[in-house]
Amino acid sequence: MSITIINLFKYYGKIEILKGINYRFEDHKKYIIKGENGIGKTTLLKAILNQIKYLGVIEVEGRISYVPEGVILPNYMSIYSFVETISNLTSRVDDFDNLFNKYYKDLGLEVNKKSMLGSLSKGQKQKVNIIQALLSPSEILLLDEPLSGLDPESKKNFVSIIKKDPRMVIIISHQTANFRKKDFNFLEINKGELNVLSKAD
Repeated sequence: MSITIINLFKYYGKIEILKGINYRFEDHKKYIIKGENGIGKTTLLKAILNQIKYLGVIEVEGRISYVPEGVILPNYMSIYSFVETISNLTSRVDDFDNLFNKYYKDLGLEVNKKSMLGSLSKGQKQKVNIIQALLSPSEILLLDEPLSGLDPESKKNFVSIIKKDPRMVIIISHQTANFRKKDFNFLEINKGELNVLSKAD
């Protein structure tokens, strides 16, 4: 599985957001993308997901699960029904219930799984958002600010889950101190370019 980006440009009007990015994300590896607000991090993910128009080529090999930032969940669905529905859109996950219960516990989602999404706090909704991505059949995980709204223990458990997950993982995060450079490849978007950061940066 891989994502290959060739000469990627993105403009909003006359403003150049992404400037000729070339990069290959490789199977099983974990990536952190950092950068200032409005610099193009989410734009890059949306281009990979083909949610926006762009110039250049993006070749995606593998199915993608996605955690968007600030997602609006359907208030009328229960936690379990929502995750199960999203998971089943492509194919049934083996051992779904056991995995659901494991992630539910590991992320500290201390509400009944039959609770309505509309009754949850921001942090609880973010945990549900993460669980649906983890339980969606895929080879690639894209996560946009997944730590937003999580308590310190949940952040620690989330990082542990991601480190053990065999899929390629690409995370946008301002909270980079939660990720160790021995476990993740650090990249930075700066002035429209995607740069690889050394272990010493």
